[in-house]
Amino acid sequence: MERFGRPIGFLLTLAWACTAQTQVPLPRDVPANHWAATAVRTVLDTGVMSAPNGVFAGERRITRAELVAVLARFARLLEARKWPSESPKALPEKQSKTTWKTRQVTRYEVAAVIARLGAFAMAGLPSQPSKTPYDSEAIPPVPTYDRSKVLPAARSDLQYLTSRRLLWPRSPLLEAGRQPVTGQQLADAVAQVISGVASRMTDEPEEREDLVWPPR
Repeated sequence: MERFGRPIGFLLTLAWACTAQTQVPLPRDVPANHWAATAVRTVLDTGVMSAPNGVFAGERRITRAELVAVLARFARLLEARKWPSESPKALPEKQSKTTWKTRQVTRYEVAAVIARLGAFAMAGLPSQPSKTPYDSEAIPPVPTYDRSKVLPAARSDLQYLTSRRLLWPRSPLLEAGRQPVTGQQLADAVAQVISGVASRMTDEPEEREDLVWPPR
């Protein structure tokens, strides 16, 4: 999981230095020259995140319940291959700071991570859903959780993610309340969702006698 966390952590670090432009109307609290403006447009256009009454509240810390809803929408779009078509851009060769792991992430940062990694995920997924999904043994089994520790608004989305093995046992998001989300928790959750979607969209591997060990 660490290899997934590094690029996501680097995106969180870049949040302080990047600038972006957008050509469409933005929520009234998102300046056109804000570093996350393009990412905000992407998550709003896809419906992954929202701006009630024209306010995105990007500096607000996102909660576990909110992130569960974001990830469920993100996963559905990936499975339907409806994420915006764009070429993923390589990250600069720089070392990530380590503070992202424990720092609480904002809605701006979640938007940036989802918008950027959506392109990478789409580039690596099969061109169409699998007829016989590969139930990979590398993906942990369906986790159990206490519904009483989940806000009612997040229960259906959490059920969707867990039933499809898109969140793993011991994930802090299984207690989807108003707790803030750290960079490490975001990195782990996004990696789990993308891994799970890829598994569900990949066909069962063909059984080949020449690959069986020991030989029959």
